[in-house]
Amino acid sequence: MRERRAASPSPLTTAASMIRLITFLAAAGVLAGCATAPPPPLSAASPASPHAPEGARIARTTSLRPDETTRKTNALLSAAQKEQEKWDAYGPVSGTPEDAPKTDGKMDMKKMDMKHEH
Repeated sequence: MRERRAASPSPLTTAASMIRLITFLAAAGVLAGCATAPPPPLSAASPASPHAPEGARIARTTSLRPDETTRKTNALLSAAQKEQEKWDAYGPVSGTPEDAPKTDGKMDMKKMDMKHEH
């Protein structure tokens, strides 16, 4: 009689079973890592404890009123703003703004000599 040989598994079947085994072991390891012991109890002195006392409340000693430095800065900025408005109105001319020619703010393009060099 002939002896029957056990059929050897194909390499693809062996690789697929190894992948399944490795996947199962990895999933079991992840799930086992999530199953930890409960956290230790917190003492009443721990800030994370729901029974911990509230922190001390300290009244603010500062106010939102401007101090001396802020008032000086605001005065300097408002003076600079007024000077800028004069410059915007009269343009950068020598002398005082009173000496500057008065304009209505519009430029007469017809009187300007426009030469273009190309």
